[in-house]
Amino acid sequence: MRRRIVLAMFLAAITCSASRGQGFVEHFEPPVLQRGKTTRVSVVGSGLGKTVGLWASVPGIKATPIETTQTKAVLDLQVAADAPVGICGVRLSTVDGLANACLVLVDDLPVQLFGAKAELPVALWGRFREATVDRVQIEVTAGQRVSFEAVGSRLGKDVDPLVTIRNTAGKIVAERDNDPGLYFDCRFEHVFAERGTYTVEIRDARYHGSKHGFYVLRMGKFPAAQVALPAAVQLGQRIKIMLPSALPNGDTTAALETPKDQLGLFFGTVKRPGDEGSAWIPFEASDAYLTIHQAPGDSMESGTPAKVPGVLCGILQKPGARHFYRLDLGKGQRIQVRAEARAFNSPADLEIAITDAKGKELRRATENQQEEILLDFNAGAPGIYGLSVRDLNRDGDPTFSYRLEVAPPRPRIQVNAEVEGLTVPRGDYQPVPLTVTRSDYAGKIALKLVGAPAGVTLTPSEIDAGVNGVVCKLEASSDAPLGLATLQILATPADAKEPVSTLVRTKPLIDRQIVNVDLIPLALREDQRRLPPSLADRFALQVTPPSFFTFRLPESLVTLGRYQHAEYPIETTVQPGADPRITFSAKGGQIAPKEEGRTRVYAEFAGGKGSIHSKILTNLTKHRVEVTGSGVRDGRRISLTRTFDLDVRAAYAITAEPTLLKLLPGETGKVRLHADRLKTFDGAVTLQISPVLGLVLPETVTIPRGQSAIDVTVTVDAARPAGRQQVQFNATAQVNGLEEEQRGRFEIDILKMPPKKKIN
Repeated sequence: MRRRIVLAMFLAAITCSASRGQGFVEHFEPPVLQRGKTTRVSVVGSGLGKTVGLWASVPGIKATPIETTQTKAVLDLQVAADAPVGICGVRLSTVDGLANACLVLVDDLPVQLFGAKAELPVALWGRFREATVDRVQIEVTAGQRVSFEAVGSRLGKDVDPLVTIRNTAGKIVAERDNDPGLYFDCRFEHVFAERGTYTVEIRDARYHGSKHGFYVLRMGKFPAAQVALPAAVQLGQRIKIMLPSALPNGDTTAALETPKDQLGLFFGTVKRPGDEGSAWIPFEASDAYLTIHQAPGDSMESGTPAKVPGVLCGILQKPGARHFYRLDLGKGQRIQVRAEARAFNSPADLEIAITDAKGKELRRATENQQEEILLDFNAGAPGIYGLSVRDLNRDGDPTFSYRLEVAPPRPRIQVNAEVEGLTVPRGDYQPVPLTVTRSDYAGKIALKLVGAPAGVTLTPSEIDAGVNGVVCKLEASSDAPLGLATLQILATPADAKEPVSTLVRTKPLIDRQIVNVDLIPLALREDQRRLPPSLADRFALQVTPPSFFTFRLPESLVTLGRYQHAEYPIETTVQPGADPRITFSAKGGQIAPKEEGRTRVYAEFAGGKGSIHSKILTNLTKHRVEVTGSGVRDGRRISLTRTFDLDVRAAYAITAEPTLLKLLPGETGKVRLHADRLKTFDGAVTLQISPVLGLVLPETVTIPRGQSAIDVTVTVDAARPAGRQQVQFNATAQVNGLEEEQRGRFEIDILKMPPKKKIN
């Protein structure tokens, strides 16, 4: 039988989401795994528990733990011969739970540690060292075409690879830094004019170094394209794609296997006949009719006919290029055009427009911060309309790929999760906070788990109409299978006639980057914002044996006065005989460690309760707080997370009654000013009233301690003309020795004097 007790509690530092477990992994070494081989990998980090396995976002990777310390885990990773090539996400699994996500490369080129010489093809890996250039020699024949690729930034670290190729005389014959869609990485091909020994150099472009900053240098015969045509493909088909190249006789065509049942972005493994290795290129799987732009297609007359609804794809091959599509629309037919380029490794800043049959522009839209354009159009008359697309800066080259979706406007939703790696003990749960962005839809949203093991459930299973945020519970039953699993959450507009389902997306923190010590201690760099599709639309789950403790937060909403503190209870249950010392921590919103001198809000725990403290510069806002309880038993650390909403408010607010006082010239009236104080504040509030011409008002009034309101007398000058007049006031009070200032106003409606009655 369990017993309820009072616990000793301490504030703990947070290194990652509590539901991920206690460890934080800094890097995998080597950062690349070869298809069909077993690679011994060292996982370096801090707070690592005993290793039990490895979760991967793609199939075909099997782990065998070898040894573990608090700072290093060694595993043998066996990669299947048909494992997907490209960047994928992995998580170390320990007896404590799942660590943070890391990025590794699965390659079909021979993998080896960087050395002085190498035979092509090869994937060399190494570590960036400060002020150091790594050099390797390769032998090539005259006219040999070799592809090169540097993978570093895409592994989620702050590195910037620069690749330089020199001939025997030391002259630079090729150099590459950043390529579109690859962040600070590059992928290119070079044709060697002469036979001989060449030196390939790789370094950080800034000469930076890091013990966690690795690179992979791929060399050989593989597609050097960053984009493909079409960018969108239909489900369950084997299709031929075009691989554009900036070099003569470069990439041409390749075959691609498309997903059979999953819509959305995916990495397609691309390999041409005779290639030694593959490239991975982003595509979108769709069930819509596909139209590929046909040359010349640069005017309404030569525009490519397109079906509605459908998906349109093309590449703006040259600067100034403009593609036209011809749409046959009925009277009053509404369409919505969604355009995107960046998700497909394209550098294009798109501009799309609807024209009439003569090419006259009717509507236009350009790319926004979300990197997706939306354009709505209603055809006033039946006939042929044009849809044009070009680069906003009139640029273009073989990498300027795009995808347009043309369809009737439909309700759309986007749901994002704030956690993605979940460690759930049997018989318990972890929270899954979801936020919703709605487009033309305010109804209910149904949530469904996909791929979850038996006994794992999500509650609630729907988001109410009009609600844009909810905290769900992912719960494992007492007989849920132990171990690792991959699951997804499908969100569907439940009340829509033609619902468009979408997968809940995640944005794992791959690397810790300090942005602002006061406000945002951790944030995503640009190279972490667009993660591999196999990682961004799924959740890692580890079901562990039951926890020896659990806890709940009885109060779902806690109100905190600025410059004050608020307490909230924590109800904890511990199994008999277990160590009752549970460590608690809190994070969310403005919360930061107390030791940080300019912290806005900090948390403390003692005596069976938690407290939140407000300091200077605290913003008045409402946000969610995550409280994590951690305890150790039999060498296993267990962490459980619960949430509440924190409403940070001023200690008082001033309201006027009435807000509009009506008086005639020469009349006197009263306005009652109320001090709506929080329960934690009972101090005096002084109000300084701004003078108003034609009104007699007190300069200063005080609402004394313990008094809720005061009357202010207002007299209108007899000569004051009719009209409304605002009266401004400034309220101040001392809250825990700090001045809390609030501004407010009320209005005086000065009425017209009634006409004097005539005397006969």
